[in-house]
Amino acid sequence: MTQQQRRNSNKVSDPHPGAIKKSIQGKVRSLYLLFILLAVLIIAQILLIQWGPNGKGFRNLANSRFYTTSTIYSTRGNIYDRNGKVLSTDTRGYRIRLDLHAPALYSDDSVYKRKLPALCDSLVAMFGGRAQDFRAHFDTIQPKALADTGRSRFSQPFPIDKVFNQFEFDRICTFPMMERRYGMTYSTEPLRHKTYGALASYTISRCIEGAYDSLIGGTNGRSRFVWLNASHSRKKPVIDSVNKPARNGSDIITTIDIDLQDVVDGALRRQLEQENATFGTAVVVECSTGEIRAMSNLKRYEGGSINDDNNYALRWQGDPGSTFKAVSLMALLEVGGTSLNRRIVNGHSKTKIIEGSYVRDTHIVGDGSGETTLKGAFIESSNIAFAQTVTDVFKDTDKKNYPNYRRWAAYINSIGLDKVRNIQEIQGYGFRKIKDPSEIHNKNMPWSKKTLTNNAYGYELTMTPLQTLMFYNAVANDGVLVAPMLIKQIVTDGEAGAPTPTTVINPAICSQQTLRKVQECMEGVVEHRLGTGHALSTLPFKVAGKTGTAQVVQEVGKRGKDKDGKVNAYITLDGSREYLATFVGYFPADNPKYTCIVSLNTFQKADENKKIYGGNLAMPVFKEIAEYIYAHDPQWFTTARRVQARTPKAMAEQAPRAKEGTMPNVEGMGLRDALFALEQVGLKVKVKGQGSVAEQSIKAGEAISEGQNVTLTLKEPAKK
Repeated sequence: MTQQQRRNSNKVSDPHPGAIKKSIQGKVRSLYLLFILLAVLIIAQILLIQWGPNGKGFRNLANSRFYTTSTIYSTRGNIYDRNGKVLSTDTRGYRIRLDLHAPALYSDDSVYKRKLPALCDSLVAMFGGRAQDFRAHFDTIQPKALADTGRSRFSQPFPIDKVFNQFEFDRICTFPMMERRYGMTYSTEPLRHKTYGALASYTISRCIEGAYDSLIGGTNGRSRFVWLNASHSRKKPVIDSVNKPARNGSDIITTIDIDLQDVVDGALRRQLEQENATFGTAVVVECSTGEIRAMSNLKRYEGGSINDDNNYALRWQGDPGSTFKAVSLMALLEVGGTSLNRRIVNGHSKTKIIEGSYVRDTHIVGDGSGETTLKGAFIESSNIAFAQTVTDVFKDTDKKNYPNYRRWAAYINSIGLDKVRNIQEIQGYGFRKIKDPSEIHNKNMPWSKKTLTNNAYGYELTMTPLQTLMFYNAVANDGVLVAPMLIKQIVTDGEAGAPTPTTVINPAICSQQTLRKVQECMEGVVEHRLGTGHALSTLPFKVAGKTGTAQVVQEVGKRGKDKDGKVNAYITLDGSREYLATFVGYFPADNPKYTCIVSLNTFQKADENKKIYGGNLAMPVFKEIAEYIYAHDPQWFTTARRVQARTPKAMAEQAPRAKEGTMPNVEGMGLRDALFALEQVGLKVKVKGQGSVAEQSIKAGEAISEGQNVTLTLKEPAKK
């Protein structure tokens, strides 16, 4: 074949250019369709993974690996005393975890084995317990940590599972092995800190913080974070719809004066220690407003430790004893038509059976004569006189309708003591109303012919110390019964709300004529030489009040037997008797400003002849509290100066002789004069005991500086 023929042959076999283009386009379309199909399959698979039956699990897995949502804790509101001192606030707390898988623990001939004994010893020194117990804890969690290479190995518990404060955390960080390189990790969270430690801790923590938790606690927020590394040790907040800011809690301003609280707590604590009492409570209120200035509640535990663990003022209830005679006196005068000069003949016996009830006095009234008046019976606190008088005035011959007894019960119930059961939102027990004759078959409150007689001197009814206090406060407050107040103001987002107004429960518990007579009798308890509170007559201001001592009813099943072998509600299984000794009063009596109650609970064993009275157990605490208020209340400074002028020997011969900048000699002085002398030279005074100054921590003549602390030890003069 020639060359020309070959060229002609090739031309015939070459495709047309248009055909080539169509061929290529067909192939491209096929590829496009393939890619589209693959894309559809991929998208379908993605949708299936995201929204199919297992989609939620996959999404959660992704979120947990790359994102986390953390709680943003709100800051709890602060609690302040009335002068703006912080009582309770939030601080940073630390929760410690361990990673016993950390490589550094097992390098250098096993740091873990070498340092573990020292760590256990350090934990014992700080927290107590036994080193072998801490060692056993580590021996238990170490194999788990070594066997686990996942995240849980970072979460082995520290031997002490609690939130540590800054001081505790800093100390723990100095212990052997407690470093980051050895696997120690921690997280922070809010920790409540009471600025004054155990002082009023139950009132603050359990009462105020518990009752007002919704206000103080605020509202926690939340925030979305993205993890910055695979080990999940670093994270960064991101903007997300789930984010919610935290709202801090409201601040609460209380009516408490923490300086007075310290004095009240100290005086009550010393008396519990000295008298080996079981528990005690002391409360101070401002007469006109009902604001609680101090409230101490202390309990003695086995071993002798004394702690603030219960609000006995609000939550102990029982027979009030002789402090109820003020209520009986008011009823006798107001609705019984009785006179203070009513002649009463007790006779020369200390015991008497009245309406089947065995009534006993501690002494023969009328300075041994056996005769007195109603006023005298109140001053000397005669059970027999009050039981007999109330029975005579309100006893009924009509055994069907009991008009006189109902008149007695109706008046006492009308006073409003049943409404004095709470301090604002803090719950307490209520006053058990006087029994009604129609409830003779009531198992819980059975009425009997003895009930009226026992009511007269404070039995067969129950009251709390707070209710007793507020009744006496009403007598001081011109007959106006007000509710006790502990919360004065609430501050939200920096703005103070309106101050809490005083709540009037009863504007007039009796007529003004009756009120003046009751006040006269209460003043007589202190001023009269036979009064059970006469020891307070030495104070430079007038006090009105009443002593009271009540036997405490034992629970069913815990009652012992008397000498006749009969079960007695007032005797314990070991033969002891339980008493509540009380003094309640107000001062200054001629212009009342404060009312105070002190109650101590104690036992008298079967073989003891222990004298338990409100006058010798509770009244010394009342006296110490009243003296402190008198010496520190600015409105009474002028009075203090007048008292100083009336004691020229002590003040002119001792304090002025001290050189400027040196300690004066106050030994032998009464507390009020000593306080005046020392505070004049700028010293801060702490007081221990009762009576006159026996010792001063800074010796007379030593150099002193303004603001320096000095402790005075008081002692009662030796009895002859």
